Amino acid sequence: MNSRLLKIFETGFLGLIGFTLIAQQQKRFQCAAPYFSFISHSELQQFHLRFPSLYVLDKFQVEHLLGVIRNQTTQTKDFRLYSDRLIRLLMEKAISEHSKKLSPQEGLQAQTPAQEIQFENKQFCVVVMVRSGNAFLSEALKVLPGASVGFILVQEHPQTKDPQLIYCKFPEDIDQKQVILTDAMITTGGRISTAIKALQSNGVNQENIAAVNIVSCEKGLSKVLHQFPKVKVITAGVDYALNTIQDHRFPGVGDFGDRYFGTVDQ
Repeated sequence: MNSRLLKIFETGFLGLIGFTLIAQQQKRFQCAAPYFSFISHSELQQFHLRFPSLYVLDKFQVEHLLGVIRNQTTQTKDFRLYSDRLIRLLMEKAISEHSKKLSPQEGLQAQTPAQEIQFENKQFCVVVMVRSGNAFLSEALKVLPGASVGFILVQEHPQTKDPQLIYCKFPEDIDQKQVILTDAMITTGGRISTAIKALQSNGVNQENIAAVNIVSCEKGLSKVLHQFPKVKVITAGVDYALNTIQDHRFPGVGDFGDRYFGTVDQ
């Protein structure tokens, strides 16, 4: 009898713990503002201490843009417009984190010599991950009109779901380039890791790669940055978690490629 009561007590106690954890998780996911729910500033600071090559745009700079992108009722034209504005900020950040040269130059408006920070467009290669990464190309070439362009296609194996390299085309001198690797999102980290390996097999060093994306999640970032600690990851925000059934971020931005290219009904 005592053992039976103990079993009932244990079952009820474990159930209470499970209910409490679910309630805490749901509370954690509540948006501070409509359609805007990322890890907190303190959590992000701790995450950055673990992975110093992670760069996240300032929340107050991007929260309105992300608010529009996150809203599932946003029409294609507005989704594309606000995505392009956000992509421009990400591209400028990616350039700012790559190495540049200082050269002395007489300041045109100053009486004293000035230092000019210079870089050449041709030292960059924008590598697009088909297809959502294609959305970055227009803004990338506005910022870096002389950059070369590469393409890479990674798809899941239909049975194992493991990422597979299907196609890649890079400039012959990509090993001499500063590479900006574009994809809309980092979820599990499998796609981006496969792309980085492909770049490495073509002679590109980790420290010369910046992976740029709209939003990421903790799980995918941890995988990528543990495996490639010198790769710079530049994102507009870090979501809490994945939907474990579909491996989509919560709350995410939906299927970015479909929404950006207008291949779904709005």
